[in-house]
Amino acid sequence: MGLARLTTLISDVFDRGVSHPGLSTSGRQALAVLDGAGRPLSPTEIAERLLLTTASITSLLNTLERRGWILREADARDRRRQLISLTDEGQRLVDDMLPQIVALQAALMQDVAESDRQDLLRILDTIRATAVRLDAREVAASAPPRGRRKRS
Repeated sequence: MGLARLTTLISDVFDRGVSHPGLSTSGRQALAVLDGAGRPLSPTEIAERLLLTTASITSLLNTLERRGWILREADARDRRRQLISLTDEGQRLVDDMLPQIVALQAALMQDVAESDRQDLLRILDTIRATAVRLDAREVAASAPPRGRRKRS
């Protein structure tokens, strides 16, 4: 199974198991990232951790703010920079959903040996690092055209 198909399948598992009206997969991940950071983050930091574009993160943060789950504040050291934090309601939502996420992760990994888990984490970290620095447009533009197959 390809990486993209597996990602979709796993995302579907979490969508079915951790449902909350108005909370998308990206929204769930952004709230978890904010909770895990333990401090306010800039939109850029959140985008980098989620591998999203700045345009996508702006739209996502607008939605989360409208729903009352995050708060945007100017950085005291640089008023041009925003910092994003969880509201009390956002923290309650994360506190409700994280145990469900942990249970689903454990269920998904129950048949994977510990040594394989460590290998998987290392491999995923390598893929993440590559994805962060990858110029997707350049790679796609350099792909050779697909040749036509002869039909018999």
